[in-house]
Amino acid sequence: MLKRLIYAIILSLISVLTVAVFAISLGYIFYNLPTLGSGEGELRNLSVVLAGMSILIGTPIMAYLAVKYIK
Repeated sequence: MLKRLIYAIILSLISVLTVAVFAISLGYIFYNLPTLGSGEGELRNLSVVLAGMSILIGTPIMAYLAVKYIK
């Protein structure tokens, strides 16, 4: 019983840390992405929008391909 409780706590901590790492790294990337562009005004913000759209569209496509490959 104690072993299951310890596993539950450890799994919860690992989950929270994983989400925090993803959130911090994506936040850093999205924050610094406009500084990499050489455009002016809205053109710099377009890089953030394109990166977000690629994540939004690319994630389900990669999941579909992974499931298709496994089956």
